[in-house]
Amino acid sequence: MKSVAYVSVATIAEACDLLAVHGVDASLLAGGTDLLIEFRRPAAKLPKLIVDISRVSELGGIVERDGHLVIRPLATHTQLQHSDLVRRFAPLLASAAAAIGAPQIRNRGTIGGNIMNAAACADTVPPLVALGATITLQSNAGSRELSLGELFLKPYQTKANPDELLTTIRFPHLPATARSAFIKLGRRNALSIARLSVAVILQIGDDGSIAGARIVPGAAFPTWRRVTAAEQMLVGEKPAAGLFAAAGRKVSEEMIKETGRRWSTEYKEPVLAVLVRRALEQCAFAPVSPPAASLSPATTEERKSVPPKGRKRKGRASRECTVAVTVNGRARTLTVAAHRTLLEVLRDDLGLTGTKCGCEIGECGACTVLLDGQPVNSCLVPAPQIAGREVTTVEGLMPDGRLHPLQESFMDHDAVHCGFCTPGMLLSAQALLDRNPHPTETEIRTAISGNLCRCTGYQQIVDAIRQAAPRPPPEPRSAAEPTAT
Repeated sequence: MKSVAYVSVATIAEACDLLAVHGVDASLLAGGTDLLIEFRRPAAKLPKLIVDISRVSELGGIVERDGHLVIRPLATHTQLQHSDLVRRFAPLLASAAAAIGAPQIRNRGTIGGNIMNAAACADTVPPLVALGATITLQSNAGSRELSLGELFLKPYQTKANPDELLTTIRFPHLPATARSAFIKLGRRNALSIARLSVAVILQIGDDGSIAGARIVPGAAFPTWRRVTAAEQMLVGEKPAAGLFAAAGRKVSEEMIKETGRRWSTEYKEPVLAVLVRRALEQCAFAPVSPPAASLSPATTEERKSVPPKGRKRKGRASRECTVAVTVNGRARTLTVAAHRTLLEVLRDDLGLTGTKCGCEIGECGACTVLLDGQPVNSCLVPAPQIAGREVTTVEGLMPDGRLHPLQESFMDHDAVHCGFCTPGMLLSAQALLDRNPHPTETEIRTAISGNLCRCTGYQQIVDAIRQAAPRPPPEPRSAAEPTAT
């Protein structure tokens, strides 16, 4: 990537000041999972300034307030996936977040970036439109609120002005009688871009009929919108397979009316109808959750994010940054070019070549390291963002020169193969065992879903991770159970 000026800000006001001055010549950086990939494209037009908002604490957190869920744009997909608030008040959004990329991408990517990138395949947008979300855009001129559906002009283009910053996503709780579903179709189970998706909400009346319906497809229309023609077919009717199939066909018809018939229509027309039918069936036959009680302020999920120690309040744009970071337990002070990545710093500056360079677009996982204990793709982490953080590479698994139990288990199970993916696999596995010492096979496979093995030796890898996991404690013996003598 070409050299570019960089500045890290600590407040919304600082970010707005810079956007007011630089406008279209500035790009906002949060997780970087879209931005860095775009910058690597041969024809990419780089901004004159990158404004890093990842340490603005005002932009982080998920809170429940006045019957609404309020999500700040720096909330990561991992936070959405595991948030008790989101799973309670907007379960289809948690499902969508869990379908994004792989753990490494979800740990870095933010809901704000997913919205403002405005890609037609964005996974969180259909649920948010179905939920009736509104957003707040802020600039030095003030703030304005608009419904999320009104934000988008066309793929990759929004109504946000160059000096505006997304600060809030807000939507009301789903009614107690509402049931929701999100289904995504991709080419594989992880690291997939949506070919089609659909978010559905059904509200069931006391008599068992459908009192309300919302259907929002993804990757089907130029911009996201509810398909009211299909929704109206459902209201007042009793849930039935034939009704849901007809509604699915109506959604496909509406798609074709707007987009016309293209090379992909032959595939999308029947598939979209099936996805809608399945989502409606999932809603109709799912158990109704108990009414959501109001949460006290103590249960809100705020994101605590502060600038590194010693940082001045006002950042200064520079093409080089001095960062204090802990790498494999050792404190280091590094001077890094603003346009470089953590991967490049680890390999080229620190000689930690266990971290491999693979695709450089966050799809292979060969460059996986732990950043504050979370697996991330180091090819998508701008080097300045590691200030004040803790980085662990595969070399950090054996600080005393002795193999880590995971490494020994990989050898015992012949799980190394060519070895290129092994460092990333080991670190993804370590992060899993750190938070879940007794994972199931499904949990193991999910944890390494962002690490591709070119030798396709996944079963040996899964067996090695399972064997390295600590043994679960024995079940407590019943008082009536006899003891051996």
